[in-house]
Amino acid sequence: MRIAYINSVAGFGSTGRLVYHLSKTEGVTARIYYGRKKDMTDADTYRMTGFLGNVRHAAMTFLFDRHGFSNTAETKRMLEDLRRFQPDLVHLRNLHGYYVDVETLFAGLKEMGVPVVWTLHDCWSMTGHCAHYDSMCCEGWRTGCQDCRYVNHYPVSWTKRHTAENYIRKKNTFTSLENLTIVTPSQWLADQVKQSYLKDIDTRVIRNGIDLEVFKPTENDFRKLFQIEDKFLILCAASVWTHEKGLHDLVQFSRMLREDECLAVVGIQDNQKEMFPHSTITITRTNSQKEMAEMYTAADVLLNPTLEDTFPTVNIEALACGTPVVTYNTGGSPEIPDEKTGIVVKRGSLSGLRDALDQLRAHPFSAEDCLARAKQFTYSRMLEEYAELYKEKTA
Repeated sequence: MRIAYINSVAGFGSTGRLVYHLSKTEGVTARIYYGRKKDMTDADTYRMTGFLGNVRHAAMTFLFDRHGFSNTAETKRMLEDLRRFQPDLVHLRNLHGYYVDVETLFAGLKEMGVPVVWTLHDCWSMTGHCAHYDSMCCEGWRTGCQDCRYVNHYPVSWTKRHTAENYIRKKNTFTSLENLTIVTPSQWLADQVKQSYLKDIDTRVIRNGIDLEVFKPTENDFRKLFQIEDKFLILCAASVWTHEKGLHDLVQFSRMLREDECLAVVGIQDNQKEMFPHSTITITRTNSQKEMAEMYTAADVLLNPTLEDTFPTVNIEALACGTPVVTYNTGGSPEIPDEKTGIVVKRGSLSGLRDALDQLRAHPFSAEDCLARAKQFTYSRMLEEYAELYKEKTA
């Protein structure tokens, strides 16, 4: 089976790694089309646009809010290569990211008549601008994004004059294919799709997976290194800490810790370190999965105060290392732990986080239950479900 994958990156970050693993599915001959950063794989790849193309797309986004409606010439060249590849199926992943003209892409796919699977990682496909609206409690995506309050967030634009037009263009484009199946990693996002203009499209839930050969209880000297052997260690991790990821809630919560507790924050930027008390362990982003496994294992709990998220894999990674999760009731985040492996707190409730940690300390969850729960979110399970979907679509 010949499958073309289209994603913003190849092998980089969570979506890039997922695409790479999918491309290695048994029986699949794959070609990955990507638009940004360096190819981090040994796969057969095609970069759709270069750095200058990314910059041009970013400029069109900032000046005219035309994210996803630029790089037309590069998209046409990609479609020529795609036709030569002759795929049996095209699997779309992240289409935002400053690299592709979605109108040109979907017109080409419609002309080819090839079956298409589109995995959504966020809400960009349903709005006139933003990739997430949950932290703003915005309902504009239901009625046409007439007055966007979110243009100063990714993908950043200085104007909101075109959001309603973008909404209509995206609606017309994304509902134009007859043989399209949408996949979401969480039930929450599937429910959002069914309330949007994509509601009539076949939608499935296939949860993202992780590699349990990497994320597992791992020997480490983290506590010894930071001299916190006798502390209750609370770990927080994100690739980038923003308000939407819960940065400001986390800063406030850092001042609510007990004397025998220690907070470690991974993914922090240098200019954010001074926001926290000096007792906080602040670590810049690491691309080492082994290092993350060590930190998850060392921690007593993963605290995830995210204000908007589709299906945060940090929750799964922590469970796979035997560490329970405390998270806000945000997006798909509460779908990962169960009653034996985590506590879900009302979004924005710092007192709720404090109570949850006190409850966890009084009645600890077992590492064995966490490990058992993590087995429901493996790469192998995810790949099997996609393989079945591929067979169904090409039968």
